[in-house]
Amino acid sequence: MATRWGVIGTSNISHDFAVAMSTLPRTEHLIIAVASKDKARSQEFAEQFEIPKAYDSYSLVATDTEVDVVYVGTLNEHHYSVSRLMLEHGKNVLCEEPFCQNTEQVQQLVELARSKNLFIMEAMWMFFTPAFTILREEINKGTIGEPLQIISSFGTPMSESLIQQRNSGGSILELAVFSVYMSQFLFGPEKPQIYGACGQLTESGFDKDASVILKYSNGRISTFLSHFKVDLPNEAIVFGTKGNIKLYDPFWSATKMSVNGTDINIDVPPTKKATRYGNSVQLIYEIQEVRNCLLKGLNESSIVPWSLSIENAILVEDIRKKLGVTICK
Repeated sequence: MATRWGVIGTSNISHDFAVAMSTLPRTEHLIIAVASKDKARSQEFAEQFEIPKAYDSYSLVATDTEVDVVYVGTLNEHHYSVSRLMLEHGKNVLCEEPFCQNTEQVQQLVELARSKNLFIMEAMWMFFTPAFTILREEINKGTIGEPLQIISSFGTPMSESLIQQRNSGGSILELAVFSVYMSQFLFGPEKPQIYGACGQLTESGFDKDASVILKYSNGRISTFLSHFKVDLPNEAIVFGTKGNIKLYDPFWSATKMSVNGTDINIDVPPTKKATRYGNSVQLIYEIQEVRNCLLKGLNESSIVPWSLSIENAILVEDIRKKLGVTICK
């Protein structure tokens, strides 16, 4: 029987989520409902992806008895409230990254899911991609020796007016979250020392760029940049005592990487519709993980467990405080 999905929000990432799902067998995955606060947008989205139900209220998805699991693709500031609404009505949840605006919200969602015996996962799709699978395997084999240094970046230009209009988020929460997760993926669960963090804030107090150095034990360091004003390389390199692994732009969904100088090209499934973010058809891998977990009766993924989301939320919050950002409650 197919896993029946509801989609909350008609954002660009929700669009790509639906495009990715359309490449999977309909006997395994079906989007049966979509909701937006704008009925016209939900109807347009439903028509585009042949979704039978278009709602103008999130609560209608929460109370739809045919929906097994909900994908939350709203603006970041609504992730917590929408995910909580779904859990309270007995829905399993895949919530787009970043999970929430602060650590307390992440912890509350995890405890609510635990108390109701429901599945919830932060959609850190980077971890499910073939490139990260190869990265994990090569490091475990000792191909590059002991990993000691990570250098990564994510920068995408935005107009100053758009940057100043933001009333939540910031470059760390929205862009560098991939670098933070990569750091903890390789060097965690140890909590690092924030050895350095600097950046500029918007008029409303959110970071529009950041340069961060995380210092772990045994000489391990992660250095990363995030920026809303300039286009950065958007690559990641892991340096070890015997070599290095490079993930090319965009490193969080790379289709090209190199291991000790040898290039590896990764094929991705073709799509009938264009995606709006680079290589985001690779969202299929986290979609498949959700179904596998539900079929096994699991409440959390072993690849992105609740503990990882909590430890990363704590670290992201500490970095933002170091930059002078006021954390939203």
